Amino acid sequence: MAKPAKPKQPTTAQRIVAEAHSLLGIHEVPDGSNSGPAVHRIQSATGAYGAPWCVSTVQYIVKQVTGHTIADGTAGVYYLISYGQAHGWQKPRPVVGGPVCYRIGQGHAGTVVQVLEDGSFYAVEGNEANAVRLMHRDPRTISCVFLKPPYLA
Repeated sequence: MAKPAKPKQPTTAQRIVAEAHSLLGIHEVPDGSNSGPAVHRIQSATGAYGAPWCVSTVQYIVKQVTGHTIADGTAGVYYLISYGQAHGWQKPRPVVGGPVCYRIGQGHAGTVVQVLEDGSFYAVEGNEANAVRLMHRDPRTISCVFLKPPYLA
């Protein structure tokens, strides 16, 4: 008699995507404050309370799944980009479960949750219009840096 097959465990990327989706709808209280109970919980990953929290959202997701943050626990987009480049994490296309950093203004970041055939993608982004939102992005219209940290090996 054959043994029953072990249930397949979700990959790290799948766990990151699920964690990212679980944050959708979190918003600032009051609006525009970079604050609020749920936002503070996200900011606890970096300790950057009251600051823009897009990278803190990326870090929170990673920490919930892997038990640790990346890139020295930074809350800064441009530091995350530099760290990722220095450590060989940069990729030419979006990576499901990986951070995406946008070179716009003071920077913005999210977690890639789906890549489409045309090269565009969906990312869960904290501090997008004062909330965690699912955003469709096209790297042909916004400057993106895609990262694949070692937890996605």
